[in-house]
Amino acid sequence: MKSFISFTLVVGLLVGFFSVVSDNLPYMDENVHLFQILLSYIAIMINSLPMWFIMAMVVGYVFGKNVKHAVLVGMIYTIVAISFYFIIGYSYEYFVYKNQLNALFSFKEQITILLVWYGTSMFGGSIGGGAGFLFKKRVSVLWIVIGGLCLQLYLNGSRSWNDVVGIMQNITYCFMIVGSVYVIIKKRKN
Repeated sequence: MKSFISFTLVVGLLVGFFSVVSDNLPYMDENVHLFQILLSYIAIMINSLPMWFIMAMVVGYVFGKNVKHAVLVGMIYTIVAISFYFIIGYSYEYFVYKNQLNALFSFKEQITILLVWYGTSMFGGSIGGGAGFLFKKRVSVLWIVIGGLCLQLYLNGSRSWNDVVGIMQNITYCFMIVGSVYVIIKKRKN
């Protein structure tokens, strides 16, 4: 249990931090340093829905004792990560923008946003945690990941191929799809 708590706090904090970084990336022109490109790539990848789902799968795979337990730990991990995201994001917004962005939403709208995000995170974390545990027995669970990656490529659209970070992200998704199909085929032959 200690290792789950440590993992959840450390990885959840990193995921929350990089997701806020991703949401607040400046426009990148042609004079961008390699470090900025790599930081942007890492932040955008971590902030993508497929990666949040895959991280919940990792939690279910590593820490789940059975399907119900994997669903629970996947959900807890995702709730912790989204909590760090909101805490870091609100802190950043408060100090950088002097709380001007929160003034755009009423209290009721902010509560609605939080409920939607937490509800979605609970659902996705639960499914991801369960899928991670089931991966131990059924490699075909990867079809869920493949579907999510294809959906992300579709949502990114053709405009995402116009900049270096978008190209890197899309190529990574394509490699992940090919790798997942390879694992499925390899495991079925055994």
